[in-house]
Amino acid sequence: MLTIDVGKLIKQCRKKMGWSQEEAAYRMHVNQSTISRIEKNLIACEVNFLVRFSKLTNTEDIVIAALFSIDVISQSIPLLSMFAFMRFIF
Repeated sequence: MLTIDVGKLIKQCRKKMGWSQEEAAYRMHVNQSTISRIEKNLIACEVNFLVRFSKLTNTEDIVIAALFSIDVISQSIPLLSMFAFMRFIF
């Protein structure tokens, strides 16, 4: 069974941008506590939230890779076309 730590993924993307939880919350139009609770996996992260967050942080490729359990580093060349297609969908 595939399990994804969405909270950890959100936190990594946020930190990649150098944002505090407060900054991410402001940009996503939610409370800081919502970001905190998502990062701690205390509440579910809706797909819509994940898509908006990945667009805002320009991390669509990382999110897609995580959702499909793909190692972005070792698989980057063959996956370029897939990511191009997925960016069209997102």
